[in-house]
Amino acid sequence: MDEQRLRKFPNGQRCTECRARKYYLENGRRYCQRGHEVEGYIQFDVDEDDNYGKTGKVVRKEKEVRETERKHLSGNDAKELYLDCLQIILRKQIAWLIREKGFSDELESICRDLWDLRIRKFIGLKSVSRAQEKGKGIDHDGTGSQHCGGGSGALSQSGSDSEMVMYSSQAETTDTSADESVKSQRKKRSGRVKDWESELWDLPGPMEVLALIYMGCLLKQEPVRVGDIYRWAKNNQLPFLGAIDLVPNELRERLPGWAQRTLLTRWAKFDGSELHKSLLTLTLGFKKNYGMVSPPLPAPSLLVLYLQDLALPPEVHLHARQICLMLNLSWAFPTRQNIKDDTSFTGKTSRYTLLDIPDVLLVASLVLATKYMYPMDGVKRYPRDHNDPLTLKMDWDAWEAEFADPPEKPLRRLDFAAMDAEKVWTLSKEQMVEYLDWYQETQLKSWSAADETEIDRLFPLENVLRLPEPGSKDMTDEELIARMHRVQKSMKLVEPRPETNDGRNIKRLGSFHQRFRSVEQLGESGPARRFHEKAAEISGLSLKALVKAVYSLEELLFGWEKKEKRRMRLGEV
Repeated sequence: MDEQRLRKFPNGQRCTECRARKYYLENGRRYCQRGHEVEGYIQFDVDEDDNYGKTGKVVRKEKEVRETERKHLSGNDAKELYLDCLQIILRKQIAWLIREKGFSDELESICRDLWDLRIRKFIGLKSVSRAQEKGKGIDHDGTGSQHCGGGSGALSQSGSDSEMVMYSSQAETTDTSADESVKSQRKKRSGRVKDWESELWDLPGPMEVLALIYMGCLLKQEPVRVGDIYRWAKNNQLPFLGAIDLVPNELRERLPGWAQRTLLTRWAKFDGSELHKSLLTLTLGFKKNYGMVSPPLPAPSLLVLYLQDLALPPEVHLHARQICLMLNLSWAFPTRQNIKDDTSFTGKTSRYTLLDIPDVLLVASLVLATKYMYPMDGVKRYPRDHNDPLTLKMDWDAWEAEFADPPEKPLRRLDFAAMDAEKVWTLSKEQMVEYLDWYQETQLKSWSAADETEIDRLFPLENVLRLPEPGSKDMTDEELIARMHRVQKSMKLVEPRPETNDGRNIKRLGSFHQRFRSVEQLGESGPARRFHEKAAEISGLSLKALVKAVYSLEELLFGWEKKEKRRMRLGEV
């Protein structure tokens, strides 16, 4: 046998007859080096002529490629899901206003149209191109169709509240870019006017949803203030603090981290003016992108609400409107109609501020009129005759007693969040129950049967009802009117003092008028401090923002007064 034809058996194999270690191939069969046939091996089938002389092929079964779906969405899919979650929250908030506050059913359709305009220009939403094609009579099925409702189908339902009209995406972006766009929205506060069609997504947030609801109420001319919506959301009467809990679990689990943090509104700090800033941004956005002009707010009815809430005399209503009339300020945004070329009084080109929001102008003019008519500095001023506003003097001590805080102020959610272990042990029995309910609601994950443990079976937790904040119940109209009557009964009558020729300087209306440029000038206590605090609380502004708005209005009034004196002096010459 030719040694070159011999091959070695694989490890562990030998000839079964002679124990030979080598073999050779012949006619498709294997033989050991001594000629014994090794059974169980056939290189090819010699019986079939078609396969004669051909070696076999090794065919391996390809593994099935499993497509794993990511738990959290990213890119435009995540943004679309985030917008759908905001739609669910928006619809539940509108339903609460209609059901609990008696607002008109038309508010839902108005807010739906505003929401459609807010999101229809977002790049990457398939609904945008779909609306354009439907406008041309082209449907995605190749047939002409009629477009019903909003372009994005916002707030529409099919079956249940959670079945919203879902969008689809065209372009993919990373989750990091979405997170950066949310951060950039917070950083670029100075450039409020933004193009909603830009590549950088300007995603709305929960606070902007509240601003959109207020715009819907303004278009419907509902007698509601920004401070009302702000207070209802802060006290958890309007579904806001648990916004992420309003979203179904199947949608919430697919949200990325940046979206869940945005919807986690239970940690929102209501320091004041947040809703007004969002309203200013949203109003400017509608004005730039669509040329939309908001209608004037119903000032007379809203001023009456402020008079009731602050227990002020009705004469303040007339003087507050007269101040805005003298300064040529309107009740529509922006309140300064000549804002683009407004160089009067200050000599500088003006820009949009909180005072350009009609609701802020309303409360600022009310505070300014109250300070002029019923000063809080204790300086004695005398009227000229019985028609002078100084004829009646406000008893600010009695007013302050009516608006004094209770001896034990109830704890709120933010107080619980800031507590340490030592403070928790000092709580009373009722406060401890509220603290444990708050902890179960905000700190524990939502319970499911699959996550049940032995300790859960031994000590089951009861469902915690989502209650409003302590002391958040609004006063009834009868209680407000009764408080107003008590304050007005305490007002004192001041005898008029006509002008004399003896040279005595009698202080009149507006003499030595006290102006507050900062919060520190209000003092730690006193009627002026308490009055500004209550006005800021009712309006939803921070105390600092209200003082700044009132001071800005006083500056405009002071400039108007100088201009009128100059005009009268030139007219006399």
